[in-house]
Amino acid sequence: MMVRQVISPDTASKVTSMLVSTVNNGYDKIKLKGYDVAGKTGTAQIPDPKTGGYLDSSETIHTFVGWAPASNPKFIILLKIDKPKGINFASNSLASSFANITRYLLNYYEIPPRE
Repeated sequence: MMVRQVISPDTASKVTSMLVSTVNNGYDKIKLKGYDVAGKTGTAQIPDPKTGGYLDSSETIHTFVGWAPASNPKFIILLKIDKPKGINFASNSLASSFANITRYLLNYYEIPPRE
């Protein structure tokens, strides 16, 4: 199967740099010694088709997407929780799970840390 590139290498590099900075400056739970990890959380309201507005503000969707190693990705992970209970932001509900899965995959695939 042929996969085509939909953004320029320069744009991909800039976005990756921004998402590595996001992890390094905001998510201590996700920092992995010796690895650059790119990632971003998302917390979204859920549309209410009956009213045209949104469901109650406590009912959200949490997501976290990230990849590693950031400069030469070997895997990408997307985590999603619908209507998490008692947790307001994806950084609190998914960051630790992302870090645990990432650590596991780096070890499983024997991906060495950067020099």
